[in-house]
Amino acid sequence: MTTQPIRGRTRAALALCGIAALAAAACAAPALNAATRSQQSAAATATATVAAAGVPVVVDCAMHARTRPGQFVLACADGAAYLAGLHWASWGSSAAFGNGTSTFNDCVPSCVAGHGHSFPALVALWGAEPRPGHAGERYFTRMTIIYTGNRAYNAGGKLYHLPQTVTEPLSPAGGA
Repeated sequence: MTTQPIRGRTRAALALCGIAALAAAACAAPALNAATRSQQSAAATATATVAAAGVPVVVDCAMHARTRPGQFVLACADGAAYLAGLHWASWGSSAAFGNGTSTFNDCVPSCVAGHGHSFPALVALWGAEPRPGHAGERYFTRMTIIYTGNRAYNAGGKLYHLPQTVTEPLSPAGGA
């Protein structure tokens, strides 16, 4: 059994989302001429500020609001679960889609003696809501991780299988 057809369709869907976002941005950009350049520049700055405020963020473990992070720690207490090598196909007002590597410590027989395991994954952020204590800022409240390859690993002499899809709540204070 191979996952190549699903992986190919998923990558194509992510690419189409990115292309659609770029096309929408290009179509929305007005043509400038010398007579109206300064007026439109001021209007564009105001629009960009409003648009930036409307784009949700993801909150990292240091409680910093981020868009398109290259890595994201899921387990803030010990860093034992994280996403790395993140590449975002799109980051919109209601969802963000990307791919990277999911890594976690199996904690077998204990977290100190456990081993790290890494798996390729697609990542979707969704469920944007107002961020408490940050007027006008929204944050993604849910993260879905879709494992795209082999999901089996050994720990303590046992074979484990990750579910294909995992959805985690995200905290406004950082991490999952």
